[in-house]
Amino acid sequence: MNSWIYVTCSVILILLFRVYFVIARKYSIVDLPNHRTMHKGATIRGGGIVISIAIIIFSLLSETPGWMFSFGMILIASVGFLDDVIDLSSKIRFPAQVVSILFILADLEMFHLNLACLALIVIVAAGILNAYNFMDGINGMTGGYSLIVLFSLVFVNINVQYFISTSFLIVAILAVLTFNIYNFRNKAVCFAGDVGSLSVAFVVVYLLIKLIFESQQLGYLLFLTLYGIDTVFTIVQRLANKENIFEAHRKHLFQVIVRETDMPHLYMSAIYMFIQALINFMVILILPMPLENQMIYFGIALVILSLIYIGLKKRFTSETV
Repeated sequence: MNSWIYVTCSVILILLFRVYFVIARKYSIVDLPNHRTMHKGATIRGGGIVISIAIIIFSLLSETPGWMFSFGMILIASVGFLDDVIDLSSKIRFPAQVVSILFILADLEMFHLNLACLALIVIVAAGILNAYNFMDGINGMTGGYSLIVLFSLVFVNINVQYFISTSFLIVAILAVLTFNIYNFRNKAVCFAGDVGSLSVAFVVVYLLIKLIFESQQLGYLLFLTLYGIDTVFTIVQRLANKENIFEAHRKHLFQVIVRETDMPHLYMSAIYMFIQALINFMVILILPMPLENQMIYFGIALVILSLIYIGLKKRFTSETV
């Protein structure tokens, strides 16, 4: 695509955000601070709807990815936005997530796989969607972390394994970058909301499934290592404390550190971005190695990161993981 098209796309994205801000203020689509949140003052929520609109329009116009992807994106974004506005029950949210994942599998023509394999993909994909949603707790986290993942996928697409139109990746990056203009700041203008975190996660899930099956390299899942470790250990902690894991909370490691140290949100988000970027660099270097070597290196890395996580969690909170 011509570079001017990307410039035009960026301008349109900024205009869409400005229009949404007017609508959100008019209809009071705002996030008020409470004992489970990490921000101060009323902030526009659901700003991530612009990300989903941009990606849906591009997909429908370019037919990249296919229309099944677009249907799944419309579904996940619609349910996410409704949840931002009226707080939907998990009995509605989770089935919608599963159906949206099935749209991904249909788009990638994967229903020829055996039922067990399909079920595993759906479970892992649903876990990623919810992990993204759970981790959207401080300014810059969703937007910043997603940029690291998307830029890593662009590098892989250009230099390692071509698996999708680079234009689609660039449009996704532009959408997230534009969102960051209003969120990656000390006092955010807007939050992504469920519509934003789930829409970006939906794109990431699609890209990772497509890349993994075309490259036959499961290790690309490690592009989400930090989100995975923080989500899994936090769920284990909450289950041990007999808490409802679907309720909002402030027990992720980054939330605990920010709360206990008053570290600026953007510093914490930048730390997660930097560490995940290093991990992604390691993944790209290790994946060409024989499978046995991959398992050893990745296993050691996961153990070390897990131990660091547990140590930091115990240091900053009296609760046990």
